[in-house]
Formats: sequence, structure tokens, C-alpha cells
Amino acid sequence: MSTPVLYFLPTTSADTSPLPRVISRLTTIYNPSLLPNWTLKQRLFRSTAVWSGDPLASKPRDSRCLQIISLPGHPQDSYAVITPSEQPAMTEGPPATPAATVISIPIGPSTDELNQLLLTRLGSLWQPRQSYSVVDGLGYQVGDFRIRVGEVKQGIGGSQLVRGVAIEIALITPHDDGVESREETELMIMSFWKELGLTGAKAFFLDRDRGDFQDARLWCRMLTLKS
Repeated sequence: MSTPVLYFLPTTSADTSPLPRVISRLTTIYNPSLLPNWTLKQRLFRSTAVWSGDPLASKPRDSRCLQIISLPGHPQDSYAVITPSEQPAMTEGPPATPAATVISIPIGPSTDELNQLLLTRLGSLWQPRQSYSVVDGLGYQVGDFRIRVGEVKQGIGGSQLVRGVAIEIALITPHDDGVESREETELMIMSFWKELGLTGAKAFFLDRDRGDFQDARLWCRMLTLKS
């Protein structure tokens, strides 16, 4: 069982990636053992529909987005994650944000055929937007901590732009040794991160009571923010 926390450290200039700094701090402070490399691919689509819940309204454009994503550690499946529109607030305060719908698709890590289907057959419903990927990400282990580090690149092919570095830290706990509460686990991960001394990163935590496929939800929230 694992409880991950995801950190995103953005680039500070077009020519400078934070990756060497992250690796240097991690290897110097913790002397980790190596784990296999990993890959992540994501394609974002936005709805072309017009919301018409209120016939007297000006029909604002639907803000739903669809992400097709393959994740490290899930070699048999990819995921379709649909984030619903923010609903108009019925009382004072910010709009309500419903949970995303996540569908597991047993097609393995390659999502090219599914993306092509959306482009050619459903292009009138879903407009392609940004695409992000992590190729040849690095894996490490320090005691019961598993760390994945990789550059997040925007675009497809040779015209990719490094937007920053994703760092996923998870505490791996055997089922038969007892499991700390999620809050305690996150505090341990945050302490691990603090020792690295890396500033300027945004942290993403698992949603409370937001359904299955939490890894997919976690990564998609980070990548949607970058869009």
C-alpha cells in the first residue's frame, strides 16, 4: 500500500531545468538505491459544448476537460479522467467543484489509438489542448520511501518545452506490518521533502473521499493546473 504526495518544481527560465538540482540534493542527502525508470503520458481535451442549465443565462462555455493518461506503476491500464464544470454556487462563496469521473481502460500504457479516436471521431465534442509527458523518469528508494523524479515536458515530438520537474514521494508500507493513517504518512513525506531543501515547489495531496484511482486523480490535478 502506498500514499503518494506529488511535488511540482517549475522551471525558472527557458534554458534551465531544476532536474540536476533535485538529483544532486536527493543523492547527497539520502544516498538512495536505484529503481527502474518510468514514463508518463497525458493528453488534455476540453469540451466544446455550451452549458445551458439556465435558459435565461448567456450560455457560458462548458469548462469540462478530459485527460487521457498513462501512469508509472500501472502497466496494464490507462485512464480517462473527466473533470466536470464548476457548478454555479447556490449561496455565497466559491463555486462547487464536483469530483472527477475516472475510467480505467485496459489498453496498457500506449494511448495513441484512443487519442486518435477522440481527434477523428469525437473532435466536434472534445478540442485537443496541451500534451504533457515524462520520458525516462528516474526512480529511487530510501528505506520505505519510493521517489520518482522526472522532467515534465509540454508538446509532442521535437518541439517539447520543459515546464518543470515532478517529484512523487510515496511511503510503501507492507500490508501485514500495519498502516499509518494518511495524515501521519503525509507528515512523514513532508518531513522527507523538507530535508531536501528545495524551495518553490507546489505540493499535491490525495483528495479525501474522492473515489477510486487516486493516483490518476492526483497526477491529473497537477497537469490540469499547468494547462
